[in-house]
Order: sequence, then C-alpha cells, then structure tokens
Amino acid sequence: MTEPIDPDRPLGALVRENPAFARVFEAVGLDFCCGGDQMLRTACTEADLDLDAVREQLDEARRKREERGDEWESMTALIEHVVDSHHQYLREELPALEQLAEKVRSVHAEEHPELADIERAVLELAEEMSQHTTEEEQDVFPVIEKLDSRDELTGEERARLDEALADLESDHEATAEHLERITELSDGYAVPDDACPSYQSLLERLETLEQDTHMHVHKENNVLFPQVESRLAGQV
Repeated sequence: MTEPIDPDRPLGALVRENPAFARVFEAVGLDFCCGGDQMLRTACTEADLDLDAVREQLDEARRKREERGDEWESMTALIEHVVDSHHQYLREELPALEQLAEKVRSVHAEEHPELADIERAVLELAEEMSQHTTEEEQDVFPVIEKLDSRDELTGEERARLDEALADLESDHEATAEHLERITELSDGYAVPDDACPSYQSLLERLETLEQDTHMHVHKENNVLFPQVESRLAGQV
C-alpha cells in the first residue's frame, strides 16, 4: 500500500522524489524551487489552501506517474541534463522573447501600457539568466564535475564552490522575483480580447518559461547543490 503524503516534508524534497508533484504545486501556486525548504503543511496554511485537498491531488499525480523521477547516476549526468535541456532552451528562447516582447509592445502599448513594463522585465530577466548560465557552465560546473570524479579539490576551488553555490541560489531568487513581476503585470498571463496572435504567443511562451525555470531551479537548488554540499563535507 502506498504511504500517504507526509505534510511535514519540504516541498522541494517531495518534488525531488516525484517530479509529477511539480504540476500540482504549479497549479495551486506553491513555490517548490526557491521555497523548496518550506513544509507542505506550512505552505498550505500560508497560502490558505486546504491541505487534504492538495494531498489528494498529489496522490493522484503519484498514481498517474506522468513523469519519470529525477534519477541521475551522477552529479555530472545531472549537469549534462541541465545544460542540454534547460540551458539550451534558454539560449534559444530568450532572444526570441526579447524580440517578441518589443514587437507586441510597439503595436499594443497604447491600449495596454503594461506591455512596456513587461518588455523591460523580459530584457532584465534575459540578461540575468544569460549571465547566470554562462557562470555556471564556465566557472561552477567544471569544479563540480571534478568533485564528482572523486578528485581532491584545492582549497581555492572549495572556497570558490562554496561562494558560488550561495551566489547561484541568490540569483535564483532574483529570477523568481522577475517572473513574479511578469506574472503580475500580465494578470497571470491572461490573454486580452483584442490580443493578436503575437500577443497571445508572447504570454503563452512567458508562462512556459516560468514553468521550465521552476523545474530548472528545483533541479539545482534541491537536487544538485545538496549533493555538492554533501560531497564537500565528505572531503573535510
């Protein structure tokens, strides 16, 4: 018999064990990536959600097993997945979103002045995420891969990695704030009655970006980084 969902487990841990739970948390508005340390019970209370109803949705998601678990054989394999899946998606999507946001703003800003703020938020988000992924791939991930190969890190590498993990998590929080801002400005990605196909596409793609980023951040904050910290502790 399947064990009931423990309400005193952190959101991030629940998603780590079953990624299908991410869909439920997205739907009810619970932050499982940057807020992954919060307990399910506490998160539901603060969001004024019925805990039993959310647990029923999680049970249903678990039964359907819509997604395979986040099971990678090594930290290096997880890094390769993050780069090939999430980073590559950002490289292709962010420049396109910048252009699309400018196009939609130039046509519809008179009727929808919030589009100027949305465009500005998209530009800031794209710049930050591009810098973030470059830093990870050039400066951080190579050191983690060395750690994963059981090679002893130098004192400088350990210090750099410790500092980088804190900085990256801070970056993730800033990214979440940008996405929340875009969500607010777009009224939850609601498509106006007078929206053209480009306007509709912009909102749909921004919502997809938010969903992908939540999974991206979860895999780093709640899966990869704890493994790195555990391995570093083992080298003391």
